[in-house]
Amino acid sequence: MTWWKEKRTYRYVFLALLGGLLVYFLYLVRKLCLPFILAVVLVYLLNPVVGRMEKRGASRVAAILILYLGVIIVVTGLFMYGVPRMVNQLEVFVENIPAYTDQVEGMVQHFQQRFDNSTVPPGVHQVVDERIRWAELKLVGVVRQAMDFLMALLGNLLNFALAPVLAFYIMKDLEMIKKWAVAQVPGEWKGDVLCLAKQVDLVFANFIRGHLTVVLLVGVLTSLAFLFIGLPFATMLGIIAGLAELIPYFGPLIGAIPALAIALLQSKWLALKVVITVTVIQQLEGNVISPRILGDSVGLHPLAIIVALLAGGHLFGIAGMLLAVPLAAIARILVSFAWAKLN
Repeated sequence: MTWWKEKRTYRYVFLALLGGLLVYFLYLVRKLCLPFILAVVLVYLLNPVVGRMEKRGASRVAAILILYLGVIIVVTGLFMYGVPRMVNQLEVFVENIPAYTDQVEGMVQHFQQRFDNSTVPPGVHQVVDERIRWAELKLVGVVRQAMDFLMALLGNLLNFALAPVLAFYIMKDLEMIKKWAVAQVPGEWKGDVLCLAKQVDLVFANFIRGHLTVVLLVGVLTSLAFLFIGLPFATMLGIIAGLAELIPYFGPLIGAIPALAIALLQSKWLALKVVITVTVIQQLEGNVISPRILGDSVGLHPLAIIVALLAGGHLFGIAGMLLAVPLAAIARILVSFAWAKLN
């Protein structure tokens, strides 16, 4: 019997069509995927703890509920302390925006006056003026993007609330889901697929658990350090610096810019203290925290990570930079597997 008449060929064609339809369906409902993505992140974070509690005699459902109760207590405590503080800092920041704007405008006008009085050639003068206007437009665009991001977070509150519910059912039936997925793989492919799945799972586990731990540590250290040096809005700026750690290499610079800008509006001495503080924390993070927690978590060369970050940022903005590293690591695993099979 020729290969196109074999029943196995029809099965593979059917699976390929089914996979294509599934990908197309996910593309159509991509805006609804956020709670599932958040649920997967929660599963990676909480499932190891659930497993340890199970080994000590607790049932899986009881372990999940106890862990959820503990998380709720911790999160509630953080909200009771952190949210009022953040709201207060935001209120003060909003009240000070006109004063900050006046300061920035005064600095720009002073610079332009000195520049106009200089003996710079007219052509260079025109180029500098254009660059100043370009920088102003870029700054306005960044502020608008930040406001759009905050509004998007508020608009996704339902998704954030739905994620723990989805995570509960995924963790509750995780072993059954794994067995079902393994059963769907054809026997001759099972070994290769399971090997690939384990490598991809390891990349996601290391990336999610490791990077979120680094984010938490850097955020807390930076907030405390900013409080110590007397920087306004220390908690808010520390959280921004911590979240920026999700972006390798470029994240520390992105997280330091808001703190340095606020410090410059206060005094040059405070700005210098911010630079020293950020430098010390980044040295601590780069030489102590990350090597101990992350290690070589994704198995990528630094140059490959930088290229992936630049490409992700160019194509999909901040979201692309956040997802660039794990996706690049998965691509490396798939290419290495395909190359090994072809040789």
